[in-house]
This record gives sequence, C-alpha cells and structure tokens, in this order.
Amino acid sequence: MQHDRLSKKLLETFLADFLYLIAPEAAVRLRLGEPSFLDKELCTDWTTNERREVDLLARVPVEGSEEVLLVHVEIEARARPGMDRRLWRYYMQIRQRHNLLVLPILVNLRGGQPGVRLEVLEEGFEPLATGTYRYRVFGIAGCRAAEWLPRPEPVVWALAALMDPESWSRARLKVECLRRVRQWEDTGHRKDVLIDWIESYVQLAGEDAAEYQHLLSLTENKEVREMELTWLEKAEARGEARGEVKERSRLVDRMRQAVLRSIEERFGEVPERVLAKVRTIRAPEPLIELAGRVPIVKSADDLLSRRRQPRN
Repeated sequence: MQHDRLSKKLLETFLADFLYLIAPEAAVRLRLGEPSFLDKELCTDWTTNERREVDLLARVPVEGSEEVLLVHVEIEARARPGMDRRLWRYYMQIRQRHNLLVLPILVNLRGGQPGVRLEVLEEGFEPLATGTYRYRVFGIAGCRAAEWLPRPEPVVWALAALMDPESWSRARLKVECLRRVRQWEDTGHRKDVLIDWIESYVQLAGEDAAEYQHLLSLTENKEVREMELTWLEKAEARGEARGEVKERSRLVDRMRQAVLRSIEERFGEVPERVLAKVRTIRAPEPLIELAGRVPIVKSADDLLSRRRQPRN
C-alpha cells in the first residue's frame, strides 16, 4: 500500500529522530548512525496462518558494547483492535529467530489515542500474570500540529501533516509544514523525503486548493513556493522514469481548477479567452504565477496582458 511505502522510507531515513521521539531513554544508548535494515522479514499471523512482512526491522548497535538491538516498527493506516496481540506474536517470532533484544513500536497514522505512550499487555491465570509485553505507541492524527511543529526533529515536520490543524485550515497546515522543512539547512535528499510525505498526505481540492494557491502567492511564502516548484520538477523526472506522467497531469489539473476558482471568486464568471488560456497551460510554474497575480490585477482580462519589458 502507498502509506506502507511512504512511511517505511520516512522512518528509515529519519530513524534516529523517530527513536528520540518515541523512546529517548533507549535512543541515547544506541549508535543510531549505524543501523542496518532487514528487508522482507516475514512473520506468521497465527490467527489466520498468513505470512506477513513486517513494516520495518532495523539492527542498531548498542553504544559501548557488542550488543545489537532490533527495532521493530509496525505502521497502521488506522488504529484497530487486536494489534497488541499481533505485535506480541511478531515479537516472539523475531526474538526467537534472531536471538536479539527487540524494541517494538506501533504507529497509528489515524485513530487511537493521540501522542506517545507505553502500553502493557499481560496474560496469565489469576492472581499472577505469567506473561508481560510492553510496547510503545505513537498516535499521530489527534496531536496538535502547532505544538509539534516547533520540535527540532525533522521527521515531526512531515508527520504533522496528519495532525490536528485546530484553527488552521488544511491549506495553512500544509504551508506551515513546508515552511518548517524550508527552514532546515539540510540540502540533501532527506528534504525531498519530507516533502514527498507532506505532498502525499495533504491532498487539497476545491476551496482548500484555491486557498493554498493564494497562500503560496504571498511574499512571505516565496521560498516555500520555490521549494515546491523544485520538488515538482524532481517528482516529474522521477515520474517519467517510472512511467507515472498521469500523476503529474492530475496535479496540474487540480492547480488549473484552483486558479479558475480563484478568478471566479474575485471577478465573477471567467471570460472565455481567459478560460481558454488557462486550459492550455500544462505546467505548474505558470499556474502558480497566475494564481499570484489574481489578487493584484484589476480585471480577469489583465491576466492575459504581457508584462512590459524595461527599456534600455
């Protein structure tokens, strides 16, 4: 599924940040710059007898010793009952197979109790529990985005895209997440991983899309707009390499509709010549520029006029 691929890439890229959020007392004892990831680790779901691939399993050396810790993360699109026992079953299989200590973590993208907490599952015949299983849970959607975005861990700036915007609109939430990423000094591929997540999980339409284009047109968001344009160019190159040009086309179409709605809201019915011009645009850059001009021109027709070239 899409969320599995995006989430795994995000957490693999920012595993150190993620562990400092979820289990800081364990993170300080690990050499987090040296993880190795185990691909296609399979466990049996004993209730259905199906073989399932765990979402993320990483070997992380322990500081100052020869020990290695296995970090196991399961990522659920939505919280659901029974995951505690499934995690416990996975834990027992992983522990037996590798003979290493395991740190289990459950991430709920939506639903469930918000925030980070430690859960304990016990079983046994009263009055004494014969088995105890502890695991950490991060419920994302109910967290308040404005409270988490100031945190220094970059992975939070992406996860905040799924958090509660409270008084912000979804368009404002997206801009705030992207602004936080833009302020980061990192210039490598890790920044693209964060933007991929935000762009994928904050899909805007209708009034939200129109507001987003308006926010991008503001001077204060110029650097955010430029960053997104750069990301779009890279996404287009990746899409063409994978044969995913249709996704690019859908994105441009959404932007085109947002521009037309913005024109209609300010000037009423869109003139045919303006409508025809907007429909011929096949790239995001001129659409973003056009959206930025809507609030400052005196009429819809002025959008078609070319800027005068300065005289020598």
